[in-house]
Amino acid sequence: MKCLFIFNPKSGKNKIAKKLDKIVSCLKSLFDFVVVHPSASSQDIVDCIISYQNEIDCVVVAGGDGTISQAVNGILQTGKKIKLGLLPFGTVNDVAHSLKIPHCTDKALKVIASGKTFLHDVIKVNNRYGIYVFAAGLFTETSYNTSQKAKKKFGRIAYGLHALKKFSQTKNKNLDFAFENEKLSCLCSFFLLSNSRFVAGQKIEKNALLDDGEARAVIIKSKSEKPSFADFSKIIKLFLFGLNCGKKVVNKHTSNVEISCQEKINFNLDGECFEANKVNLSIVKQAIEIFVP
Repeated sequence: MKCLFIFNPKSGKNKIAKKLDKIVSCLKSLFDFVVVHPSASSQDIVDCIISYQNEIDCVVVAGGDGTISQAVNGILQTGKKIKLGLLPFGTVNDVAHSLKIPHCTDKALKVIASGKTFLHDVIKVNNRYGIYVFAAGLFTETSYNTSQKAKKKFGRIAYGLHALKKFSQTKNKNLDFAFENEKLSCLCSFFLLSNSRFVAGQKIEKNALLDDGEARAVIIKSKSEKPSFADFSKIIKLFLFGLNCGKKVVNKHTSNVEISCQEKINFNLDGECFEANKVNLSIVKQAIEIFVP
């Protein structure tokens, strides 16, 4: 097999640099051919995979959830059956947690060496793909607006500090939802489409199926444009106690939903900003093959 190894030099407080030689050496012992590529940007990851698509059977990425998401986009854009290996180096690593891939680099490499794989669903959002989460509303801009400097200094705590700082500056949005058999319009403080067991470092759905062609949609309605303590407490409860909590929260499984707003807003796709006023979300069943324990 032939492998493309892509790493994000900025992930996880720049720890990759210390382990780079060992990782490359291990990959060269596992694969017949290894190309090493440090990513310069999100789009660079996609472009790199597309450029090597006819020369590789596998992509191994070292980075966080955003790096994984871009690798998924690159692989799916090729239309080829290219396997994906994960070496978690991000601040949160939700995807790796959900798939029980070890944080220890040596153990994560052994997962790839074992050859066992899992066919994971993906979320198609207009003409892009995500692997585990799509969201809008309170706190959802935290993952892409928290500075790299703060993340290096404080780790996960940096996200919480940023969220509290921005709470009073956020406005709830009027959103229209069209599910397979239901339409809903409301003033929304928070929306989440989750295809994961972990989101924002919290275990939100322990037994979530990641290969069944459906995801969990959660909507928290609000009574005013300005976020209230009630909105805040519902979101916190959701992340502390899981997606099944709260009778006043819209909560359903779905394979397709269309969301529209009168103005462009910033959605969150796998931790990255996705600006749009209308999105069509569909779950593509078992679209990406990932090495797992």
